[in-house]
Amino acid sequence: MKNLLTRLLSRLAVRGQHSVLHAGVVTLIATAVFMMYTAGEMGAMGPLIIAMSFYVVFAAVMIEIVLGVFALVRKFAQGGLRRYS
Repeated sequence: MKNLLTRLLSRLAVRGQHSVLHAGVVTLIATAVFMMYTAGEMGAMGPLIIAMSFYVVFAAVMIEIVLGVFALVRKFAQGGLRRYS
């Protein structure tokens, strides 16, 4: 049982490759800011564009929250490996 727990924790403790997702989040936020900035010149479509930009920001925040949860799981797994090894 200890061997199985050690294998599981060592797989969870590996550092992830999520820098592309962070760059994507920065791009999403920049796109949303640009959409909000230019929506005032769109006339009747302005409120729709602003609403869509809020959804883009929401998606970016959700991606960062998921990445934060992955980082917390990795930290807990590293602590578990130190404890059980």
